Amino acid sequence: MVEALILGWNPEYEPLKGWILNAAVTTKIFIDIFIGVWAFILAVVWVYWIERRPGEKVEKVEIWYRFPKFVIGYFLTFVIVAWLTSAAINAYAASLGVSVSELTTEQFKAAYAPFSAAVNEMNSLRRIFFALTFFSIGVISDFSVLRKEGLGRLALVYFVCLFGFIIWIGLAISYLFFHDVHLLFLK
Repeated sequence: MVEALILGWNPEYEPLKGWILNAAVTTKIFIDIFIGVWAFILAVVWVYWIERRPGEKVEKVEIWYRFPKFVIGYFLTFVIVAWLTSAAINAYAASLGVSVSELTTEQFKAAYAPFSAAVNEMNSLRRIFFALTFFSIGVISDFSVLRKEGLGRLALVYFVCLFGFIIWIGLAISYLFFHDVHLLFLK
């Protein structure tokens, strides 16, 4: 949707079609990993300084229990897909007898075509797993604790964190990664 809006307002960015979506997805992955890292840091702080009782020894496994495991999934998926894509493109270039840097745009797209087809096939699974993720969060959530703490106060904390902190970090990361990249594609 964002890509359609950008291209609708700025037709000169038509050569970036597809790249804009990839940049947004990459940024989202980095933001999610960033959130996971901060969740880990908060878990350590909580275990060792906030919830720790005097004289109590905190087991390291407690940090593992609190660690958001989705970060591992994001990282492994990123590494595996990057490796597979790189291997496929290198193999395609080798089959043509050229280096990757010598591939034309059409050849590069042809090398990447199997991945595009796989992504299209996996879209239905992606939607199912996305729904299952939030269903699982709902199943394991202890709403009695939320009620006891006061949902209004928690919602306010979330709102302040989201609009006062997280969005600005996301914008900063996006700017650092992509602020002049479009110039490379529009030459």
